[in-house]
Amino acid sequence: MRKTSSCSPDSMESSVDDPLKTIESFNRQFGLNEDERKAVEWAWPQEAGTTMFAVVNAYTRAAQFKGLSAESSYKLQRVGGYVLGMLN
Repeated sequence: MRKTSSCSPDSMESSVDDPLKTIESFNRQFGLNEDERKAVEWAWPQEAGTTMFAVVNAYTRAAQFKGLSAESSYKLQRVGGYVLGMLN
């Protein structure tokens, strides 16, 4: 079952001028460790775009990074959820 969001389509499609700087800011804000940051760097090319949707997807994709601890995977999923929640 797919989780649905109460986010409006407009907020998910909000343009991001510099998505990598946005991600760096979120990484600092949420205290990502080196492995978690590497996972996001790995995920970004697969999810790259200029919308908040791409940024959120980068975090949830990063949770699938091989070798990441279960705790870090969970944290990355939560970061994606927190970012999504900020869009409401």
